[in-house]
Amino acid sequence: MDTSKAIDFLLENGSEIIKYRLHKEILKNKKEEEQLLKKVLNTPLFILVNNYQKENGYIGISMHGMDKLKQTPLQDGETAARLLCDYSIPKDSKIVKRFIKALTDEKILENEFSINNPEIVRFKERFIGNGCGWGLQLLIDTVISILGYGDEHCQSLIKVSLNAFDNITSVSSILDVAKYNSESKKKYNYPYLESNQLWPCLYHLETLAYNYSWRDETSKKKLSKAINHLNKITPHNNWYHIRLGSCYYSPCGGFSYPVKPYSDNLHEQICCNRRVLTHIALCGIGKEVEVTKQNAEILNNLLRKDGMIKINFNNSYEKRRFKQSLMYTGHYCEVGLSTDAYKTDNEIIADLTFWAVHFLHHYFGQH
Repeated sequence: MDTSKAIDFLLENGSEIIKYRLHKEILKNKKEEEQLLKKVLNTPLFILVNNYQKENGYIGISMHGMDKLKQTPLQDGETAARLLCDYSIPKDSKIVKRFIKALTDEKILENEFSINNPEIVRFKERFIGNGCGWGLQLLIDTVISILGYGDEHCQSLIKVSLNAFDNITSVSSILDVAKYNSESKKKYNYPYLESNQLWPCLYHLETLAYNYSWRDETSKKKLSKAINHLNKITPHNNWYHIRLGSCYYSPCGGFSYPVKPYSDNLHEQICCNRRVLTHIALCGIGKEVEVTKQNAEILNNLLRKDGMIKINFNNSYEKRRFKQSLMYTGHYCEVGLSTDAYKTDNEIIADLTFWAVHFLHHYFGQH
């Protein structure tokens, strides 16, 4: 792995956030890290999230819901946490510690989810469906994990996440465990899982990526085997629902298509979830998973060639939509680390290049 060209490009063209993370996580330059953190704490979106923190420590309104009540997408517990994670805000910072205290205080959470009756019910039923990609507690524990406190507070979800992946190695299709009525006349007639069914989702993978207590060789081998198997048996447009009582819901982060390695074609890029590839590498199993092995080879070749990662757009509309998708780091969208609203092409290239360098750093330096 030779990322020296890419690092030089990022040090010249990257945002304050990219330079900060580069010095903190890869170059290990403490002095530069500390200086750049001060700049990160003065970026517009961080200031916005900081302003959304309430006296009780909770940030925003609800979590992954109630969008009509929010001024911006960042006024949300999960989305705000993702920005803190993607900006690599230290876990011992005041904003993170206060948020964690709120997330682990049942009285505070009960109050935060008392906005209306649906939110009250959602809180009371928060443990239902956590093993198949549904459930408020799944979101809360994932947020706690990405902020650096999962090993301390989320052992239950860590165990569920491992079991959910391990559980699929004996099936050949989601239809082996899902229910489906081919005679149904419903407009959206998808297979569905019962709420107590174990089936892995993106949140399970993310929880494992940011926690370490589960990591022994046996568990890592089981996880890599499960991810390889899941990618083989997952068809394109793998839409399915979770049944809760008489209602059917899309899972929060279901694997709806196979994970693909990076491509510089926009349409292929849509099926390449860079966040998922990174989480597999963060789990310390990248070299044992076929898609991450392919991804590492592709990125190595691209960086060796000219030290940057680009993407092809067929027209200005595609470029505009892609930029818009990076503006907020959300539940499913990719990480956006620009501080200048992507006014130049170099900002897109810097985001993609940093992702590649970060991925390869963890891929080759497996935990």
